Amino acid sequence: MKKVHMIGNAHIDPVWLWRKTEGASEILATFRSALDRMDEFPGYIFTSACAAYYNWVEKVDPAMFGEIQERVKEGRWHIAGGFWVQPDCNIPSGESFARHLLYSQRYFQEKFGAKARVGYNVDSFGHNGMLPQIYRKAGMEYYVFMRPDALEKPELPGDLFIWEAPDGSRVTAFRITGGYNTPAGFDSPENERAATEKKALDHLKKAERDGLPNMCFYGIGNHRAAQQSITLPH
Repeated sequence: MKKVHMIGNAHIDPVWLWRKTEGASEILATFRSALDRMDEFPGYIFTSACAAYYNWVEKVDPAMFGEIQERVKEGRWHIAGGFWVQPDCNIPSGESFARHLLYSQRYFQEKFGAKARVGYNVDSFGHNGMLPQIYRKAGMEYYVFMRPDALEKPELPGDLFIWEAPDGSRVTAFRITGGYNTPAGFDSPENERAATEKKALDHLKKAERDGLPNMCFYGIGNHRAAQQSITLPH
């Protein structure tokens, strides 16, 4: 039987349709919820990208920032992305990408003692062909994305593949299927658990069909965590 890795994740657009202060509040609420879930479930692991999020928490709630640092040391909080925020991946120049990674990875190294190893741009609607080279030079070997999806880009070799840049640099790339969060069931913890279990089973069927391990992303974000505290399955 092929494995399905459950990725606890919260997709957050901190300046989408609201002001920065409200977006920062959403970050704080989501990170607090993730830390609380870790107290409830010893096996729960959380993943989050974007150095800007951590920088806001460091400034506003140093005590929470210290909790996150401890969870990172334990291996239960995974830092991904390597960027300050998820950028547009089509228009910026190579120098812009390089400096974005330089400052962000420097921050992660300084605050958490480790750099991100997985590139993470799930909401970028395209990806510069030289990103594998830029990522490898920043010490990153993997790339996770979601857009364009299978309907928009059917000629990809699959959802898990080796992406090679024109210079020969390579990263292992993975395209998320089924969305980067739990798609339904927010009205109660029981319904969310059922929705998450169904999504996991769908990914297991896909893994068996493809003959490859798969990743199933689940969780909430964009105001959901601020409105209610939902118990995520461990």
